[in-house]
Amino acid sequence: MAIIATGSKTIIDLSDGKSLSCYLGANQPRTQIHDVNGNTYNPNWTTTAGKLVITPVVYANQTAIALNNSALTITWKRKEGSGSEMALTTGETVSGNILTVNQNKLASITSGLLTYIAYVAYADPDTGLTINATADISFALISTGENAKSAWISGEQVFKYTSAGAVSPAQITLTANLQNVTMGKWQYKNSSGTWADYPTTADNANITSPTLVVKPTHAIWVGETATLRITTSDASIGDTTSIYKVQDGSPGGQGTDASIVFLTNENITYAGTKDGKVAANTKTCNVVAYTGTTKVTPTVGTPTGMPTGMTITVGTAVNDEVPLTIAVAANSTLGAAGQLNGVVNVPITSPVETTLQIQWSKVNTGATGAGTYVLTLYAPGGTVFTNGLANDTDEITINAQYFYGTTDYTANTKAQFLWQKYESGEWVTVKAEATGANGNTLTVHAADVVGSASYRCRARYNSGSVYCYDTITIIDKTDNYQADIDSTAGDVFKNTVGQTCLICRLWQNGAEVDPLKSTTYSATAPSSPAAGDFYYKIASNSPTTALMRYSGSAWVDVTDDADYKHEKTYTWYRRDKDGNPMDSGAAFATGKVIYVDGDDVTVKTVFVCEVE
Repeated sequence: MAIIATGSKTIIDLSDGKSLSCYLGANQPRTQIHDVNGNTYNPNWTTTAGKLVITPVVYANQTAIALNNSALTITWKRKEGSGSEMALTTGETVSGNILTVNQNKLASITSGLLTYIAYVAYADPDTGLTINATADISFALISTGENAKSAWISGEQVFKYTSAGAVSPAQITLTANLQNVTMGKWQYKNSSGTWADYPTTADNANITSPTLVVKPTHAIWVGETATLRITTSDASIGDTTSIYKVQDGSPGGQGTDASIVFLTNENITYAGTKDGKVAANTKTCNVVAYTGTTKVTPTVGTPTGMPTGMTITVGTAVNDEVPLTIAVAANSTLGAAGQLNGVVNVPITSPVETTLQIQWSKVNTGATGAGTYVLTLYAPGGTVFTNGLANDTDEITINAQYFYGTTDYTANTKAQFLWQKYESGEWVTVKAEATGANGNTLTVHAADVVGSASYRCRARYNSGSVYCYDTITIIDKTDNYQADIDSTAGDVFKNTVGQTCLICRLWQNGAEVDPLKSTTYSATAPSSPAAGDFYYKIASNSPTTALMRYSGSAWVDVTDDADYKHEKTYTWYRRDKDGNPMDSGAAFATGKVIYVDGDDVTVKTVFVCEVE
């Protein structure tokens, strides 16, 4: 027997007049991709080809209402994230009840979610009553991960003086090494401990250059030390280094040689993900010591204060420099996801006794949605057939949009797409898995849709990635029969407590067919019945109800009695909150009226009735 109508658990009241329904279709996908590094958007709503157009499709019962109908009024609102509804803003215009957006509105919304709401009012010419409906459509922004940023200073760190006052080298050239940031400027720390711009000299006409010439005569010294830093286009990214003057004998050339010890890399920056995790990496920092102008081997103790995930190994001296190998394990948060800096202490016992410090910092650069696969289905020509046609054809094309981060894999020859249709409690393949442009669209004909039909696409990349799914529903307003589901106790259970009867009501050309035999749904028989009375008997341990008829002396089960049973066959199926078939795809229950309680619903359950 062929299926004549399909209904899902949408409650529609058709008893007091016409029922108004509205569907919103968009010409662009519901997901917009933001490339953080290039600051580009795909699709770009500011372009002619990329602008967003949202078109309402409105029905009164089974009759389509033209958008220019004088009895039709549509008021548009917008909502950002979970905020309050607002009026439309600049770049959002309405013409002929169609909303057009020509600005990238998601760019300025912190939550990355924008919902457009259509409030529809229609003055029914038959009843004189105004009936209302509401529809909404949401668009989400996915940002790609920001490239890691870092900056470090390289160059010599010591001016050597002889007892006679001769210095070498005559100058030191420092270089700012930059990754994904631009140069700010060079600064030095003055005697007050304040950062000041490096003095402009003939050697350094431009302190925003990545190279800097340092001379012993420059006005940057505090005692025998100059502390320098670079700033960058990102206020959280920079580096600091120190330059030292060492000489034979104490200052002035008298007494024993002075000793000094320092680190070649005292500031280390790590790039973290949005969750504060750092990739596995190893950096090296050397301990350098001088007594007078002679380089000597320092004695280095065990470092302390390392955060979780970081280990420091003291190596064997090479050229009198002791290497510190700083290793970070994969996915370490360096203490905590929100901890962004810290200090490691390095004890030195000779040639002087002191404690050096390695300053480390972490910049969390990952963005929400970075490096993930995203699949979105949309139908540019709308999702509703009217009188057997959609845009003057009997076909609707469903497009799949498939991204990894900001990379469009939709037409990639390694991207694989499988299309399915939900039928008789399970997803049935309607288009075998195919790659790229051969698989990223599905054509649906009006004859394929009975009332409504849900289609699902499964996408993966190169057979190795995880599956992505998205679902879209196509509506058919041309069939002779239309099925709607009524609920006797609403559609919300709380804390798994609740019970209701679901009723499949069948309509043909606006009139109900195969109507209910009774509006009594009970576990016990009605008292004082008259011959020929009916009721639906509920069994708490089964969703299927029995159609009972009073013969004049007793109640008789006439569910399968050819003289009294319902004319049509009603078969019910369930889908879980993710759209997957429940009950292993088998029928959940049969009958025009079924009983559902808290045990039958898990988080969100969709009940689908197929009528034959």
